[in-house]
Amino acid sequence: MERRIFTTAIPGCQNFLADYGNVYQGLLHIVVRHYRQFQKAIPALSTVLRRLPLELSQAFEAASFARSEDAKDRLTEVAAILKGEKASASIKVLMEAEDLVAAYFDAILKQSCYQKNNTTKSGKLQQIFEVKMGVADAELVLGVSKDANPQIITPYFQKPKKTTPIAVTTSPPVVKPTVSGWAKVTRRKRNVY
Repeated sequence: MERRIFTTAIPGCQNFLADYGNVYQGLLHIVVRHYRQFQKAIPALSTVLRRLPLELSQAFEAASFARSEDAKDRLTEVAAILKGEKASASIKVLMEAEDLVAAYFDAILKQSCYQKNNTTKSGKLQQIFEVKMGVADAELVLGVSKDANPQIITPYFQKPKKTTPIAVTTSPPVVKPTVSGWAKVTRRKRNVY
């Protein structure tokens, strides 16, 4: 299986690796499972994928909309369709789509776009990059292996988490009842009319 190396200079990582032709992780996985998000960042992707046969397009659609617990079954269905298409035009179209995603990663996986790494509650490593989705700010979250040169397993886009400034408010003056019935003590005595 062919791999793509994305050279980067982010702290603690020299390169990212991604598989070609694997529906379960890497570039083909991104095209199959996450094309709806990526076509917003890579407009040419939807044009390329429209050239796929109807059966394969429907399998992509099912994989893209599948819930997490059903995703592996939908990806297996796509893999079964692709197994019969080894030398067809569909494989060439998918290779073109994978190349579009790889070119996008070449442009994005830079030190200047890097924000941070994160570990999920289940212990999975994520690398987060700041990107633009049209005119809107977004974050590209790469699920990666914990190797010295991490393998890209899966990515997704999310809205950036806005930092909420801590509001400093002044507390209202203490209200004390007085003998005269005034709710607030003042320096001058007021006459009640």
